[in-house]
Amino acid sequence: MQNESRPTVELKGFRDGMRLIIDPEASMQQIEQAIVDRMANLGDSLSGLTMNMDLGSRSLNDEELVHLKKLLNDDYGLEVKQIIGDSQDEPKRTEEPKIAGVPALHSEERVYDQLSQLNEETRFIRQTLRSGQIERALEGNMVILGDVNPGAEVVAAGDIIVLGALRGVAHAGALGNIASIIFALNLVPTQLRIGRFITRAPADQQQHQRAEVARVLEDAIVVEEYD
Repeated sequence: MQNESRPTVELKGFRDGMRLIIDPEASMQQIEQAIVDRMANLGDSLSGLTMNMDLGSRSLNDEELVHLKKLLNDDYGLEVKQIIGDSQDEPKRTEEPKIAGVPALHSEERVYDQLSQLNEETRFIRQTLRSGQIERALEGNMVILGDVNPGAEVVAAGDIIVLGALRGVAHAGALGNIASIIFALNLVPTQLRIGRFITRAPADQQQHQRAEVARVLEDAIVVEEYD
């Protein structure tokens, strides 16, 4: 019988890549429906990625494995590269790291010093991203020390912080965490996504030379000036 306190499927980022973690007590029908429901909230931001499937103590036969792999690949563009089961050698599952708050913006040097103290699962990108570039941090947060230009895209499981202008697409909380935030010194995006929520820039969007932060409030993405 399935443990009702545990989700049927979870998506988490680890150092070895993204994992689809399956409740070993769930039925095959429950697993398939949970995948459909889970992926429905993520859009196409994960398409083209590979993942590991973590079955825990669950055993699936070849037909069931082929069916789940086909579902993930055909419908969502995800390739399963490895099947993981219970083992003492497996890395311990950890909670997704979070940035407690955006650091004070007294100077670039101080900001950099504070960001350097963040959880090791935060990915730093020390360059400006140009059109066509896609960067992902599915194990945690992302910090860009530069601009995100139109046509570029950044995706993170946690928060996204841009120490520059965000003019492209940003998707925070890409694995479903709607408590994630998007912060930029100049926030003029093409599109913002946090979890399943999406907002696009208005046609008459104007540049603001001030730091702003986007978060989900009352089932909508709200952008506020950062003090």
